[in-house]
Amino acid sequence: MNKKIISKFNELKKNLSWESLRQFRDKKSINLEEFYNQAEFQEFSDGTKLKIAAEIKDIHLSFLNPARPGEKNKVLRGPSLKIYEGKVHAIIGESGSGKSVITSLLYGLTGDNAVIDSGEVKLYNHNVEKFTAKQWERSHYRGTVVSAVFQNPMSTLNPTMKVGEQIIEGMLLNKVVNNRKEAYKRAVEFLRMTKINDPEAVMKLYPREMSGGMIQRVVIAAIVALEPKILVMDEPTTALDPTVQALVLDIIKELQNKLKLSIVFITHDIGVVASMADYISIMYAGQIIEEGTAREILEYPQHPYTWGLILSMPDVNKEKRLSTIRGSVPSNLNNIVGEAFAVRNDYALGIDFVEESKFYFKSETHRVKSALLDERAESYQPPKLIQEMWTNYLNKKDK
Repeated sequence: MNKKIISKFNELKKNLSWESLRQFRDKKSINLEEFYNQAEFQEFSDGTKLKIAAEIKDIHLSFLNPARPGEKNKVLRGPSLKIYEGKVHAIIGESGSGKSVITSLLYGLTGDNAVIDSGEVKLYNHNVEKFTAKQWERSHYRGTVVSAVFQNPMSTLNPTMKVGEQIIEGMLLNKVVNNRKEAYKRAVEFLRMTKINDPEAVMKLYPREMSGGMIQRVVIAAIVALEPKILVMDEPTTALDPTVQALVLDIIKELQNKLKLSIVFITHDIGVVASMADYISIMYAGQIIEEGTAREILEYPQHPYTWGLILSMPDVNKEKRLSTIRGSVPSNLNNIVGEAFAVRNDYALGIDFVEESKFYFKSETHRVKSALLDERAESYQPPKLIQEMWTNYLNKKDK
């Protein structure tokens, strides 16, 4: 064999030593303190200042159609939102509204066929919308800065490994701890925080040996133990029975308060987040159509779609048959004219069928994408229960 080739081979072998790989990883690691200090703040009229942990600005995203090369299907049509540090921001809407897609932008897993046509995505004021898969991997943002819990916890765990080993491995890879002993101790601590009895015994179990509720709690413990600042929770309780769902929601709320997490909570059920959200965005057909504080959305809703979501909650319509929103979310967003919800909206105005509405502000935090709020629109009477909610809200506000 040529001596030059042998020399080159030995050089490459040397460069691939564990020590070199460790040094390379350390070199690529981000300075978290410096990273987080780059964040911008949102200042409100009462003097409150909130750090912006993540921001999505006027994002337009499409999926390439594999069956028709060159054809794109619109998925997100210009939504914008800000996630404040230490707050819970719920994103609510029916299936197909774009909830999961918009949040996947925060951790770079939109899929190979996703194309960002325009807009910005920021983590602590660092743009990531143009990141490739390699850039996401090298940046360490995913896992370190932002992480996610999904509806199906089994998709997160390896069925052939004991859960304890998986939690420990995650902490070692992300350099949260220095050795296995520290990792084990921390794993037990976080399992206990998720209300798991006898965490030492659970560490020795395989995923198949646990119930769905326990697996979800193990996943939450494993991810939160990595110390992400932002936690995206994509329908984390949908597959659980009501009793376990309530337990998991309580755990999430406790962890958020204790660790000051910024949580983005995705759900189609507005009642699930009623007791834990600080801010709520209502999504429909790839757009945010109403947004505000949890109180503004739950007690003073302005968009007819939001009314429909609230009136479909069992706790609201205790003595009546549950309300439903007729029709379904449009599957094709490419050729929408006017407001996408107009064809399902009993309160639609003529203009809604030909022109898209702008945002109207009820307060500095409450914005609504509906022409009903235009001063030129005719007066209207929302459903009786909504009227009662408005009256109660305004009476409390005046006191």
